[in-house]
Amino acid sequence: MGAGQSLPSQNQPPSKALHVLRVTPSSPASKTDIEPFFDFVVGFQGDTLTNNLDAAELEKIVESHEGKTLNLVVWNSKNQESRGTLFVHL
Repeated sequence: MGAGQSLPSQNQPPSKALHVLRVTPSSPASKTDIEPFFDFVVGFQGDTLTNNLDAAELEKIVESHEGKTLNLVVWNSKNQESRGTLFVHL
């Protein structure tokens, strides 16, 4: 993957996050350390993490990074912490 980004720990997910329910096999996300059910996408590198991320916005962000690397910021409910270690090659 790559070097992680140190983020403050939170006891609960941000008020607005995208819950990862499943990861499609052989997809770019399947090559990351994302954990279905436990992970919530809360932002991405360069985002101010204003908790305004929704599915439509994330889809636009992913499309704009086609052929590039996108570093997602994820909150994990099992560990109750945020991490920025997901590099998705699209």
